[in-house]
Amino acid sequence: MRNFNVTAVSVDSKQIVIDKNEAAVRLKIPRNYTNETVSRCEENLRRVLNCKYAYINVSVQMKSDNICDLGFGDIESYDLAKALKGCNEAYILGVTIGIGADRLIQKLAVTSPAESFITDALASAAAESLCDYADNILRKEGEKPFRFAPGYGDMPLSYQPAVLEALNADYTLGIRLNGSLLMTPMKSITAILGIKK
Repeated sequence: MRNFNVTAVSVDSKQIVIDKNEAAVRLKIPRNYTNETVSRCEENLRRVLNCKYAYINVSVQMKSDNICDLGFGDIESYDLAKALKGCNEAYILGVTIGIGADRLIQKLAVTSPAESFITDALASAAAESLCDYADNILRKEGEKPFRFAPGYGDMPLSYQPAVLEALNADYTLGIRLNGSLLMTPMKSITAILGIKK
């Protein structure tokens, strides 16, 4: 695998607006909710957020209708190839809200399982919001092909190590993989963002 020029960015957590609709779906509550406990959980979560993202710009080479090369080997995925159709370039993106969220969720699991559940849902929504924030900075306005990631559609999760290695994610974001290919911190996301010009 070649070395990529990785850009890493820290984001003030105040800039991340947790999407209430995303949180409501995860909490299985009405979208127009107002709830004192949820508000308190969000306040406590915000205190521990450490938002970062890292990205690389890669060329997209289509080898067939289900194989593409993003610079770290052939990826066999019809769904990814379809998402990148018409794209000559892409961003490989990694985001995390940090290990503090994991620790808070684990602590609350002992002291208040309900607040642990709420905080977990809010943390997932925060990670998605951070991903949206980075995506909007990188791809700006205009057509944005579908955001794709290992483990989505027919793209196996087994590509996750190559994506994280390309991002030097252990160093840039503090993200590590366990034996089941799950990321730590848990509220971390990788994505492939096609660029149409």
